[in-house]
Amino acid sequence: MEKIIKGYLPRFKRAENKPPLKIQQRDIDILRHVYENRFLTTQQVLFLVPGSSRVILLRLQKLFHNGYLDRLTTDLHKENIYALGNKGADLLVENSDIDRGKIDWAWKNRKNRKPNRNHTLMVSNFRIALVRALKTSSAKIHSWVPEGEALKDAVIVDYGQKKTRIPFYPDAFFSLSEGNEYLHFFLEADQSTMTNERFLTKMKGYWNFYKQGKHKQKFDINAFRVLTITKSKARAENLRKVAKKADDNKVGSAMFWFTSEENYNLEKYETILQPIWRTPKDESVHHILE
Repeated sequence: MEKIIKGYLPRFKRAENKPPLKIQQRDIDILRHVYENRFLTTQQVLFLVPGSSRVILLRLQKLFHNGYLDRLTTDLHKENIYALGNKGADLLVENSDIDRGKIDWAWKNRKNRKPNRNHTLMVSNFRIALVRALKTSSAKIHSWVPEGEALKDAVIVDYGQKKTRIPFYPDAFFSLSEGNEYLHFFLEADQSTMTNERFLTKMKGYWNFYKQGKHKQKFDINAFRVLTITKSKARAENLRKVAKKADDNKVGSAMFWFTSEENYNLEKYETILQPIWRTPKDESVHHILE
């Protein structure tokens, strides 16, 4: 149960007597952030939206009970998790250039399972930490494309006796800009559920995506890095060693970068720009803007 100014409202069921709501710009900002990230926890919203915690919590409560936001929960998060509701989608369309047809509800429902929600929230944590850290940097996020059909592709790899199709489906694609310089990244969020063999196949997919020049055809970019974020340093180190076999010569490529959430979080967000990344090529540490 959550307390507002008068009485109590149920947590996951919309109240019959809805609290009054007059839409503000802050509400539209909240809805856009939830839309862009797919899911957001209460804490994530508080980090993204300026203003007092009490006011923002009240706005979230009203947006939920009036049908603009949906509320979800997972085993890993005792706090509320928000997704875009139908009324929220309609309001965003009215107040932005978002195409209503681009809001993929089938995708949203499919990703609504608890393991998928946790995966999506992991991506959101990375993005929010990066956005906050870049506020004190001359570099900016030039573009961010979340997981979805726009990124989906595949590569055909010839292993001699047979050809293998490897799906290409990043968790996100984004670009950082500093003046006229651009860095391009694909993001992989690892929840420690993937086997080493499957992860290696995924990295081979990236290697061949680059080797076949598909990055130029699909994204009009000359080079990219693949960032893999994990839940622990031990897992990041294990996957870094696995990725050593992804390139043709099996010597380790500087294309693949690894770090863990133990190296950054929403409170310690500035470390995401520090040398916390390692590649399978050598034992050096790197920062994301180099």
